[in-house]
Amino acid sequence: MPSLTCYRVPERIGSQLVEDFTDVVDLGDFDVTTYGPIEATGFRAQLYVINRYPHEVRWAGFLRQGFGDEVDIARTISPAALLLVELGRRRQRIMFAFPFGIAGRFLLRSDGYERGYGLRTALNLLYPRSALDLDLARLKAVDSKRHGPTIVRSRAQASESSTFETFAVNQLRDVVSKATGVPADRDSWGPRVGGGDALVLGIELNFDQVGELCRRIEEAHARDDYKDHFDWIDFVQPITDPMLKHRVENEVVDRLHRDDIDDLDLAPPEVVDWDHVAFFHYHFDRPQGARGRQHRVTHSDLRLSDYLTGLRSRGYLDDLGIAYLRQHHIRALEPGGQEVHRWQVWQCLVGQLTIGGDTYILDEGELFRVRKDYVDELDEFVRRMPESSVHLPPSLASLHEGDYNARVADQDSDFVLLDKKTVRTEGRTTPVEICDLLTRARQLVHVKRHLGSSNLSHLFAQGVVSAELLQTSSEFLVAANKRTRESSSGRLGFDFFDTPSIVPRDFEVVYAIIERWNNRTMSEALPFFSKVNLREAASNLRSRGFRVSLKQVPVA
Repeated sequence: MPSLTCYRVPERIGSQLVEDFTDVVDLGDFDVTTYGPIEATGFRAQLYVINRYPHEVRWAGFLRQGFGDEVDIARTISPAALLLVELGRRRQRIMFAFPFGIAGRFLLRSDGYERGYGLRTALNLLYPRSALDLDLARLKAVDSKRHGPTIVRSRAQASESSTFETFAVNQLRDVVSKATGVPADRDSWGPRVGGGDALVLGIELNFDQVGELCRRIEEAHARDDYKDHFDWIDFVQPITDPMLKHRVENEVVDRLHRDDIDDLDLAPPEVVDWDHVAFFHYHFDRPQGARGRQHRVTHSDLRLSDYLTGLRSRGYLDDLGIAYLRQHHIRALEPGGQEVHRWQVWQCLVGQLTIGGDTYILDEGELFRVRKDYVDELDEFVRRMPESSVHLPPSLASLHEGDYNARVADQDSDFVLLDKKTVRTEGRTTPVEICDLLTRARQLVHVKRHLGSSNLSHLFAQGVVSAELLQTSSEFLVAANKRTRESSSGRLGFDFFDTPSIVPRDFEVVYAIIERWNNRTMSEALPFFSKVNLREAASNLRSRGFRVSLKQVPVA
């Protein structure tokens, strides 16, 4: 037996108590034979086997197109099964699921297992407190997810057992979803364990030992040994418990109905090119006009207050619920009225909620639970960031980001417009913006409209990439000097890139955000994951010697 994959079945699925094996399975269209239940040593079990018949592999037809029907390729069978194991009865019932084969997992309901159960169990087995002189180089692979301009999922693997730091996973930015390595007690757990939602064990055992294995897994999961080295994985976790998710979703809907939206808003769930987005169209907007002339109701910005006002005025507010938010869309339109983006309303909702002392984040359609001390730490970091002295005037609501930058540079000779004047360098596949606005005081000003996590994460990354290249790439520095000279039109005082190298402390990276702030501070208004990425960016820039500041630009 090369490995066992084990899922922990929750005590409840939705609001229903799990009382029988049939509560856990989803047979779908599979032709399944059921065996059991049987009574074994200390446990009950039931087996579901998918009836598979010999079938031709997908690539056989392709090869026969070239070599003819006489090509003899044996038919294949892909067996699969799901084993359910129950320990105890009634109030002490504990159930586990063991899938076998590729399709075995699909017999288990999509909400029929505890998310993240395997990760904490695996870390407890890899790094137990009971082990003396524990070697921390125990990991072979780490899976993670990063929230930034796009959600990036990655798997890092090492050729030999290594420490966590080897995998370059950022504790402050990345959500670890799986870890695989060598357990401290190999005699009991085998040569390898891995944990994400499921626990994967490379272990040999007889069937009558399955019950005892499940008890040992449950005991291992109940420990908190992992906190000695991986306490931070609890900082931010996706909500996977169906009942908790349902509770938080209901709280979001309740606040929308009560118009309690100080900590909620709408924002695009992806990076948007604002030069191609002129306005937005909510799903309830209809053509209006008189004397045969019609036009669509449009909005220059996404604002949750406008959306709720529209629902209320049309009598739709009573219909508002999670299903409604997922079924209806917001469209982003270019100046000619052509649709360039379409998102679920639910995907566009962003915000932070405190329920019963716990902090929850709604971002791009996902719900997260955040440890309170981590939220406080992030807020304090943002509050302590200096406000830039650069003078940036308010923006008109209808003014595009690029037009705003051009207007600032036209009206003030202390600015040079570098927006969209990118630089290509060897070794980078995409061109890089030096900044949007460059000041005579050596301020690299990066500007973004709106508070969407994706846009702001992109903004913070731009500042880091540009500063790093100015510091480390002579090719980029020469190109930056050329761009600045061309754009400054002979104005004096902008020749500071005309040098073999720069002194980072002479430069200030300014992150300027255009928004309707409604008397909110930056720490109050920024989405949670934007704060995470801001701290990462600012810490990176400061470690290189650059000064970093923020600027709130109001909408007039």
